[in-house]
Amino acid sequence: MAQEKESLHERTDNVIHITRHSSGDAVIDHDTPVWFVRAKNIIYYVLGLIETLLGLRFLFMLLGANPRSGFTAFLYAITGIFIAPFSGIFNPVSTRGLAARSVFDPATIVAMAIYALIGWGMVKLLWIRASKNGY
Repeated sequence: MAQEKESLHERTDNVIHITRHSSGDAVIDHDTPVWFVRAKNIIYYVLGLIETLLGLRFLFMLLGANPRSGFTAFLYAITGIFIAPFSGIFNPVSTRGLAARSVFDPATIVAMAIYALIGWGMVKLLWIRASKNGY
């Protein structure tokens, strides 16, 4: 019978050792450079921030938020930078309600997908770099 143990995390100057033991599973040993873990965390943090802002923009536009509201204007201004390269690929669809104008903006969805792919690709390139160093 295999012996179960908790995950063990040790940190040295250059490498983080993660060893997991569980019954029925093979022992997994990963030697990951600290710089890779830090870079990956930073990339995913920035990506998460951008994705959250773009998701809020999409939701606010879809629900017809007042663009003259302070927070909404700020959100649209900040996210406009990230949407600009993708504007015009597809035409936005808008409907007029009694009190608000709802806009379905495909550029926001395209931007979210492209930025997610870019973030994932950057982490994979860093992993290739870390693997070439013998880790």
